[in-house]
Amino acid sequence: MRNLKLTAVLLLSAALVIVALQNREPVEIHFLFTTTSMPQVLLLFLTAAGGFCVGLLVALLAFRRRKGRR
Repeated sequence: MRNLKLTAVLLLSAALVIVALQNREPVEIHFLFTTTSMPQVLLLFLTAAGGFCVGLLVALLAFRRRKGRR
Protein backbone atom coordinates (compact mmCIF):
# COMPACT_ATOMS: atom_id res chain seq x y z
CA MET A 1 0.00 0.00 0.00
CA ARG A 2 2.86 2.37 0.83
CA ASN A 3 4.43 1.76 -2.60
CA LEU A 4 1.11 2.53 -4.27
CA LYS A 5 0.84 5.88 -2.47
CA LEU A 6 4.43 6.76 -3.29
CA THR A 7 3.89 5.87 -6.95
CA ALA A 8 0.71 7.98 -7.08
CA VAL A 9 2.47 10.97 -5.51
CA LEU A 10 5.39 10.67 -7.93
CA LEU A 11 3.09 10.42 -10.96
CA LEU A 12 1.01 13.40 -9.87
CA SER A 13 4.15 15.42 -9.16
CA ALA A 14 5.55 14.58 -12.59
CA ALA A 15 2.25 15.58 -14.23
CA LEU A 16 2.29 18.88 -12.34
CA VAL A 17 5.85 19.62 -13.48
CA ILE A 18 4.92 18.82 -17.09
CA VAL A 19 1.89 21.14 -16.95
CA ALA A 20 4.02 23.91 -15.42
CA LEU A 21 6.73 23.58 -18.07
CA GLN A 22 4.26 23.56 -20.95
CA ASN A 23 2.27 26.58 -19.74
CA ARG A 24 4.87 29.24 -19.04
CA GLU A 25 3.89 31.79 -21.68
CA PRO A 26 2.11 34.92 -20.42
CA VAL A 27 -1.59 35.47 -21.00
CA GLU A 28 -3.71 38.59 -20.54
CA ILE A 29 -6.43 38.41 -17.92
CA HIS A 30 -9.37 40.82 -17.96
CA PHE A 31 -11.15 41.12 -14.60
CA LEU A 32 -13.72 43.87 -14.11
CA PHE A 33 -11.86 47.08 -15.04
CA THR A 34 -8.34 45.66 -14.80
CA THR A 35 -6.17 43.94 -17.38
CA THR A 36 -3.05 42.14 -16.26
CA SER A 37 -0.59 39.64 -17.67
CA MET A 38 0.61 36.50 -15.90
CA PRO A 39 1.96 33.04 -16.79
CA GLN A 40 -0.69 30.47 -17.65
CA VAL A 41 0.54 28.11 -14.95
CA LEU A 42 -0.08 30.77 -12.28
CA LEU A 43 -3.57 31.37 -13.63
CA LEU A 44 -4.25 27.61 -13.55
CA PHE A 45 -3.02 27.40 -9.96
CA LEU A 46 -5.06 30.40 -8.80
CA THR A 47 -8.20 29.05 -10.49
CA ALA A 48 -7.75 25.60 -8.92
CA ALA A 49 -7.06 27.11 -5.48
CA GLY A 50 -10.13 29.33 -5.76
CA GLY A 51 -12.32 26.38 -6.74
CA PHE A 52 -10.95 24.35 -3.85
CA CYS A 53 -11.71 27.16 -1.38
CA VAL A 54 -15.25 27.60 -2.68
CA GLY A 55 -15.87 23.84 -2.48
CA LEU A 56 -14.51 23.71 1.05
CA LEU A 57 -16.69 26.63 2.11
CA VAL A 58 -19.82 25.03 0.65
CA ALA A 59 -19.04 21.72 2.36
CA LEU A 60 -18.43 23.42 5.72
CA LEU A 61 -21.66 25.41 5.48
CA ALA A 62 -23.64 22.30 4.54
CA PHE A 63 -22.09 20.38 7.46
CA ARG A 64 -22.90 23.19 9.88
CA ARG A 65 -26.50 23.31 8.64
CA ARG A 66 -26.95 19.52 9.04
CA LYS A 67 -25.37 19.59 12.48
CA GLY A 68 -27.74 22.38 13.59
CA ARG A 69 -30.85 20.41 12.59
CA ARG A 70 -30.08 17.51 14.92
